[in-house]
Amino acid sequence: MSIKINSTANFISQGYTILIGIAITPLYLQYLGAEAYGLVGFFALMQAWLNLLDLGLSPTLGRQVAYARGQKNGFEFFKRLLKSFELIFIVLALVIIAGIYLASDWVAQVWIKADTLDLSTLIYCIGLMGVMIGFRWFTALYRSGINGMEDQVWLSAANIVLISFKFIGALILLAFITKDVRHFFEYQLVIGVLEVLLFMWRFYRQLPTTENAPVLFAFDWQAIKSVAPFALGITYTAGIWILITQTDKLILSGILSLAEFGYFSLVALVAGGITALSGPISQAIMPRMTLLLSQGKQDEMLSIYRQASQIVAVISLSVSLMIGLYAEPLIYAWTGNKEAAAWGYKVLIWFALGNGVLAINAFQYYLQSAFGQLRLHVIGSSISALIQVPIIYYAAVNYAAEGAGIAWFSFRLVWFLWWTPIVHRRFVPGFHLSWILKDILPIVVITVGAALGLSNLVMLDLTQNRLLLFFQMLGLGLLLLTISAFSAQPIRSHIFKRLKR
Repeated sequence: MSIKINSTANFISQGYTILIGIAITPLYLQYLGAEAYGLVGFFALMQAWLNLLDLGLSPTLGRQVAYARGQKNGFEFFKRLLKSFELIFIVLALVIIAGIYLASDWVAQVWIKADTLDLSTLIYCIGLMGVMIGFRWFTALYRSGINGMEDQVWLSAANIVLISFKFIGALILLAFITKDVRHFFEYQLVIGVLEVLLFMWRFYRQLPTTENAPVLFAFDWQAIKSVAPFALGITYTAGIWILITQTDKLILSGILSLAEFGYFSLVALVAGGITALSGPISQAIMPRMTLLLSQGKQDEMLSIYRQASQIVAVISLSVSLMIGLYAEPLIYAWTGNKEAAAWGYKVLIWFALGNGVLAINAFQYYLQSAFGQLRLHVIGSSISALIQVPIIYYAAVNYAAEGAGIAWFSFRLVWFLWWTPIVHRRFVPGFHLSWILKDILPIVVITVGAALGLSNLVMLDLTQNRLLLFFQMLGLGLLLLTISAFSAQPIRSHIFKRLKR
């Protein structure tokens, strides 16, 4: 399957996920209330932190699938590795479910600041969160394997179906059956179990047959040992990454009221959509970059790297600038809640801009992952955490959500300018200057200039109809994206080629 087809399928899936979240989340806020929706946001935060216990196994499995495809008899070793990973995940899932159950009383009484939700509801929902997190580890494992097989068209279609059940099904539940947040989490648990079973079936169906069929449960220490340096590198850097990206949310969950944390969760959802937009491309290129390097085709790999980074720069910068410059009308048009818009727009500006930079900065990690060498990534992540976490902590404690947002954007920009050339110099000497000046800088200059021009020329009125306000922003966003697209060489070449035909 070509990268273009996989990327298109991934974009459709990711776009659908973002759009359905945008459409339905305000209705969750309406039916559940700000405080119960804050509990949903707390679940997302807890899941992010507990992903540390993945131990890097899911991304490692995805890379090993891609590598096995380029080797003769590569799947003999891979199947032993898979069985070992599954056994580790079973043990971890049981431990975390028990741990969250035992800690649920303390979290509900001490950490969460609820005014209207009763204690028994909080404890019960936190317990369900633990079970869902245990199942989602297996989902991530099999999803990574399917991605490594480049079976991404099926994966995208399955995601669309499952997301529809998660969002639309939950909305029907809340609108017509019950508004109890306990039933909301029970429904999400059922969908999570079905998701694991579906992905497991598809992944095993895609695996080629081998001479030695593995037993149902087996642990191969030699197989684990051979990939341990790569997996532990991912684990360590993932832990650092969670520390960097989730520290502000963890601190704010203990500072803000549950209702205010619900508003902050809306901001985090919108800002997170920016980095999610780059996901379909990275999902498509990482297995192919690994495969090309395993075949000794570095020039082809770098060509994919350059084109993909330009496309991501166009998308992430256009969207982040549009969201940042029109944050208040965006939140109001989306939620219809003027209190949420007034509280969130000063915060959203900075998180949106920071995530726009982050999406481009992620490419230096893709390069290291393709080479299978994460030592420099470990060093960089450690330095980043040592500097950024204290800054974020100070900003969040003293200046709340807005201060955390400013600190986030400032550090992301400085880190991109300083660390990316170091990574490029290590893996592809002489590459960075051409990449930054020819591939990235023209996109940045044109997109920023166009965005500032539009924001000064077009002022949006919050007193008008929300639907009209939304379509005005959509039109401005499409205009900005079109202007930005012509600054990227692969998009420009594709358009000119189409025009010639």
